[in-house]
Amino acid sequence: MKSNERLFEIISPIVSGHGLELRTASFCGTKEFQASWKRSGDSVDIMISDYLIDAPCDVITDFSQTVVGTIAGRRPAYGKTYLDWVKSDEYISSKRKIYLRRSRNLTGSPEGNERDLTESLNRILDRGLLVPDGIENSFFSWTKIPNVRKLGFCSPMMRVIGISCVLDDDSVPEFVLDYVVYHESLHLAQGYRPGKRPHSKKFRADERKYPRYEEAERYLRSLRTGSK
Repeated sequence: MKSNERLFEIISPIVSGHGLELRTASFCGTKEFQASWKRSGDSVDIMISDYLIDAPCDVITDFSQTVVGTIAGRRPAYGKTYLDWVKSDEYISSKRKIYLRRSRNLTGSPEGNERDLTESLNRILDRGLLVPDGIENSFFSWTKIPNVRKLGFCSPMMRVIGISCVLDDDSVPEFVLDYVVYHESLHLAQGYRPGKRPHSKKFRADERKYPRYEEAERYLRSLRTGSK
């Protein structure tokens, strides 16, 4: 059975259960994991990330119930079956390879021209700001294009961190780079939490534990405004 046909068979009864009619269901190949839909009256077309293309039927069913419930106006609630699957080391290791291939702005290495992100991470660990368990099974990379507006990003699902190569410069204080790496690593430690705020109160409190937090923030603000 073709993948889209299998997806249609799984989703169709869920859609019908909400008084709707499924017109099409397909997997889509985007960099970020996502689900989208188009609704016309009671008819819907649903597209789900192909990161789930080989997932067991119960995983797809669980995730589809969330998607269809959202279409029907319910607040998203993600099931344990889906969450356990996408948080597994097997899923992360397998799908991260695809994610990295689709991430065209990543060098694919923590080693830059001047700085090494692995060394930055080790300094943070040595200070006791993070624990190894919180960042296990993760991948760090520099970006290819310097960006002063977005100095770092994290994919908690794929456990990938990208740091802007604008920080790969000896003129940037080491503690500033470490702060950005620390900030993004907090997202890793927080884990994949779909539907929840990425910058929770606990996240902000942990962020401020960085020894030179205010000084680093001032430097980054000046970098973004071009005054550095």
